[in-house]
Amino acid sequence: MPTTLIQLISEQTVQNLLPVMRLRPGHVVHLVTPRTEPREAHVRRAFAALGLRPEVDVVGLSDMPDIAESYRGVESVIAAAAGRGDDVVVNFTGGTKLMGIGAYGAATLHKVASLYVDTDRSRFLPGDQSGALERMLDGDTSFGPLLRQLRVDILAIANGMQRVTAGQDWRRLLPLAEVLFADRDLERRVHDAVHGTDGFSPGGREPRKPSAWLKVLDQPIGLPDEVAEIAADLGLLRPGGLLPDHTRQDLTQLAQTRDGPSSGYFQAVAPLQHALSLLSGAWWELIVAAGLDNQSGMHDLRWSVQVGDPDGPDQEEDLLAVQGVQLVFVSCKRRAAGQRLVPVMEEIRSRAATIGGRFNRRILAVYESPHRGLLDNMRANAARLGIELWFGDDLRRER
Repeated sequence: MPTTLIQLISEQTVQNLLPVMRLRPGHVVHLVTPRTEPREAHVRRAFAALGLRPEVDVVGLSDMPDIAESYRGVESVIAAAAGRGDDVVVNFTGGTKLMGIGAYGAATLHKVASLYVDTDRSRFLPGDQSGALERMLDGDTSFGPLLRQLRVDILAIANGMQRVTAGQDWRRLLPLAEVLFADRDLERRVHDAVHGTDGFSPGGREPRKPSAWLKVLDQPIGLPDEVAEIAADLGLLRPGGLLPDHTRQDLTQLAQTRDGPSSGYFQAVAPLQHALSLLSGAWWELIVAAGLDNQSGMHDLRWSVQVGDPDGPDQEEDLLAVQGVQLVFVSCKRRAAGQRLVPVMEEIRSRAATIGGRFNRRILAVYESPHRGLLDNMRANAARLGIELWFGDDLRRER
């Protein structure tokens, strides 16, 4: 029989995704308030991203529905679905408590299946003892069959993000990161060669014009030979520790026409900046990615992801992944000294919630362990904001 799924839409969207993914109903009815109506549109976009195409109807409720209003709203949908001969399931997880009580009451009185999405224990809880939901789920009420279907982009879209890229291949460049992680002295020498006082771009001050980049394309960065060789083997640099030059022609043309920032300029210098960034600290992101990849239930791990906020431009995130039903959000820093840590941590919490909603795991990974006073401050703020702290020494001990 065709199935109609009735759902209460709330600020959190995972509980509205999972039942549709599991039951694959032909018809879905969403009960919304003015506040949650925008969320309902995001959920539907996530359905489409998953390849699900149910017929979706929306029933509007007042700003603060009481039990009776919610009951009537669900009851009317049950009656219409029963008239078509559909099986009916009521998901009473979302909305306010009063809405949930009303929805549960309507399902109970009219003897239709109902469920609660228990994200803490990763299972669907039947709302009654009839066994109807278990039969629909073939006896398996766990999230197990679904978890691999959840992806970073699905969670982001469900929370209102417009664009989420697949990221870059972190595994391909991991050999370089492993060499730097294994030898502290070598890593410091590489960092000094790139950003040191006498380095290639002192203090991170890079050229700002195409003509200036052209002047340094054939200037050796001064890397230790073993690092320069690995970087060249990976296609990150040219032999001899030279920047990649496959955009030389573009830079030359830009220097002759408009010697300044433009869309073409940013595309032309991107591979140069990528190489310098990786050598001077972004390699640490690859080590953290490898550490995450070994954790249970971790999948769809993405490095250097562009996330498009509808209210602004794309923003690059270091590492994003999915573990269970939650987004994993990781920000990586080579060192903590000089960082304004409280704003950094506040932003981590905000961005994780913006992309993943309520269900997120937040990590700040810092390669160099800070001195005791700063470490205590970091730990206190991390505990307050629900952020895990990872340090290079911690990952080194775990290997």
